[in-house]
Amino acid sequence: MISVSYVKPNFHLIFPFDSDDLKIVQLLPVRKWDKRQKAWIVPELAISTIENLPKSTWTTEAIHRGKQVKNGILKLVDSKFERNGYSNGYLRPYQQIGVNFLTNAKKALLADDMGLGKSIQAIQTLVNLDTKSNLILCPATLKLNWVNEFKKHFNIEPVVISGNQSKRRDLWGQNNKYVIANYDILSRDWQMMPKEWDAIVADEIVFIKNHSSMRTKLVKKLSATYKIGLSGIPMENNLMEFHSIMEWIRPEVITSYNRFKYRYIEFGWDGKISKYKNLEELHLLTSPYILRRKKEDVLQELPPKIYTDFPLELDGKGKIAYEAISNEFLQWLKDQTGKNWHSGALEKLIRLRQFVEFPEIVGFNNLSSIKLEWLKDVYSNLDKIVIFTYFRDSIRLLQEEFNTEFVLTGDTPQSDRIPMVDSFNRADKGVFLLTDAGKFGVNIIGASNVVQFGYFFNPAVMLQREDRLHRIGQVNVVNVFYPYIIDTIDEGIRKIFERRREESNEFLDGSEKMSVSRLSKKEFSELVYGGK
Repeated sequence: MISVSYVKPNFHLIFPFDSDDLKIVQLLPVRKWDKRQKAWIVPELAISTIENLPKSTWTTEAIHRGKQVKNGILKLVDSKFERNGYSNGYLRPYQQIGVNFLTNAKKALLADDMGLGKSIQAIQTLVNLDTKSNLILCPATLKLNWVNEFKKHFNIEPVVISGNQSKRRDLWGQNNKYVIANYDILSRDWQMMPKEWDAIVADEIVFIKNHSSMRTKLVKKLSATYKIGLSGIPMENNLMEFHSIMEWIRPEVITSYNRFKYRYIEFGWDGKISKYKNLEELHLLTSPYILRRKKEDVLQELPPKIYTDFPLELDGKGKIAYEAISNEFLQWLKDQTGKNWHSGALEKLIRLRQFVEFPEIVGFNNLSSIKLEWLKDVYSNLDKIVIFTYFRDSIRLLQEEFNTEFVLTGDTPQSDRIPMVDSFNRADKGVFLLTDAGKFGVNIIGASNVVQFGYFFNPAVMLQREDRLHRIGQVNVVNVFYPYIIDTIDEGIRKIFERRREESNEFLDGSEKMSVSRLSKKEFSELVYGGK
């Protein structure tokens, strides 16, 4: 029997171990295990997920609070599901819960896994609210994607802020109901744009993770009754990014910048973050305003992702060349005595990262690419494959090798991206090459094989790449290939982003453990030779 009690601001689910009850609770899209209280914690805003639990008893206080929430705006939203737009037979159950959550919370973060339809839930919320002025902020590369979502599913023609200054001024002044703008246009248009809105949607909210950037400061100056943040991974590198994001959403919960640092962060002698503290408290404070669902919990029909590692090894000449570049870096690192060496070290590592992809990029024209030879062998057994790398020089060499028309970089015009993706999805065979300009806003569900040709420290980047394929609409198992050269920076970076990915997920689920992402000199030295 599951006992439901209320301890502000959460419901607590407690029951003697029972495998059937455990399976039921684990299916709830919003829950976390509190090991100290031996209870499953569900935010009160997610009342609709637990009200119909079978074999459950409710305390008087829990019943009372549940009725208070249900008699609020949730009831109003529920009544609209059969009458409004996309939800008319098409919105999935977990997406309906998401719409309820965003509406009732008013200011909240939707942190669903990538590919679960966060934009659809945000638009449906705006449609249900029927607010008069709605601003959608997004990266420039995603503006057309938002336009397509509005048109395709809701038959709504939003206004996109673009063109010369005169045209933009006119568009800002038209009092349109749905307005789409990219983050960086705010600095140019600040004096001519409205500052007050009924609702603001901040897509890929990690774009305001830096509290000191002009972009972040301007977004936080905008006011709205409803604020919706969207991100599959709302914390990419450190806890201060999470603070910046939550400060826009719920400043009354997250406290000030300085107070936050004092409460949750410890600093070393050099003023840099040394460790985090009180993370469980932070999670409990913020969890009522964050809704996060994982694919495996809500999309039972979605085929799995299968990860395959391919360890490769440099030949004798390659090892000698790599050691020469490594020694040059390590000597530079040894000579650094100031406090600002870290960013320089990351820049210096670029040469090593380029070498493991294509030695000729850094001047070793007599050496062949071990990864390219592997890739040619893999592709010979596949019909379609998607390849991601960080470097444009790698894209150029890959394009020469595979002679493909499907190439997406930062230089690819916005108007060409969706047609290119659609063409590749329809093709029976082909190679699609992308830099990280393609990690947002492209849905490559017509392919099921993706290669992480070049690695990145940030797990959010790597996941964004993979989930261009692994999302709603995919019918095949997605194979993710990780070729890496052992005893090189390839292997070292892979270990780092795997650790960061695990910790980021665990933090959002309530873990008290999270390491600092900033690498020490010793860790940089180890990184060069595979993190050993």
